[in-house]
Amino acid sequence: MKHLTASSFVSIMAIALTGCSALQPANVPPMAVYRLEATAPGSSVAPANVTASILVGNIRAAAGFDTSRMLYTRQPYQVEEFQQSQWQKPPAAMLMPLVATALESTGMFKAVLQAPNATLTTYRLDLELLSLQQDFSSKPSHVQFKLRAHLSDRQTQQVMAWREFSISIPTASEDAYGSVLASNQAVAQVLQQLRVFCVEQITLAAQARKKQP
Repeated sequence: MKHLTASSFVSIMAIALTGCSALQPANVPPMAVYRLEATAPGSSVAPANVTASILVGNIRAAAGFDTSRMLYTRQPYQVEEFQQSQWQKPPAAMLMPLVATALESTGMFKAVLQAPNATLTTYRLDLELLSLQQDFSSKPSHVQFKLRAHLSDRQTQQVMAWREFSISIPTASEDAYGSVLASNQAVAQVLQQLRVFCVEQITLAAQARKKQP
């Protein structure tokens, strides 16, 4: 068997190292993780005579939106995902405590509970996340946030009222972080509208009960 020359040995090692490097994964930027943190309005302490309570049910998400991936669209009916950006949790899960905090701030409830708490409450609020995505079909792009709410009387098991909230917020930049900022603004505004909706409907229900013989 012939002995390898020094130059042959170096050539073989170079080829081997090249092959190994080809098997190594490319340098992929780390995933950027974001969260929804809508600023809650100033809290109001419930008066001592307040006895009403409310349960926030598990927030459902429409098909395609029950994911932690950040979504965007460039044309109707097509949804795409940002490859290097995602939410800390699916938005529906992050909305739950934000909704509870918003309701607590109204001062209308002795207690605001979150599912899966089984305690019987006066009212129940069920929500469905219909859309949360960045739309690049126009400039500047914008975030579209849609939320549907059903407010129920738990004693009668009847829906008192329902409403669909929809808001579009222009983005400050044409990227995922622009989507994050606009999403938080959209959520904050819808939460304020949701507070008003619940207060109005519960007030109307209370007035109607007083008029009953």
